[in-house]
Amino acid sequence: MSPLSPAEILKKLPRTRPSRFIDEILVVDADHIVAKYTWTEEDCAGHFPGNPVVPGVKMLEMAAQTAIACWGCYLDGGTKGPQDSFFTETERVSFRMSVRPGETVVCRARFGVNGSFREGHLSAEIELQFLGGPKDGEVILAGRISGLWVLQNSEDLS
Repeated sequence: MSPLSPAEILKKLPRTRPSRFIDEILVVDADHIVAKYTWTEEDCAGHFPGNPVVPGVKMLEMAAQTAIACWGCYLDGGTKGPQDSFFTETERVSFRMSVRPGETVVCRARFGVNGSFREGHLSAEIELQFLGGPKDGEVILAGRISGLWVLQNSEDLS
């Protein structure tokens, strides 16, 4: 079986709107995945009224979803795609800029030098950057994200 295309990987992500923060997967290779999302007013609802800013936890969720796709491709050679996992830890994540509705962001997830998969736990280096506009290429956040791999549709989520 051959590796999945970026569009096929996107279809298999275990999240849907309004909780999916990936519009498109731009790059997939043996080392990393790059995903894109354009933030909406709905994503920022109530945070903060009259001055909307994307909540940091939603940007971390975008990073986790990108990492899930990266982990899935690593574990099965890219033939099955992402499985379900739980975001469990961030390490040295630094927020450098805020993001507003209408801005497009790319997330890179890669195993890097310290990436790993041990006993169902995965970790990846992540970085979010602006795509396009006057802030193109500027780093929004960077760090490491870890998660716990579980069987998709598992009844035992403990």
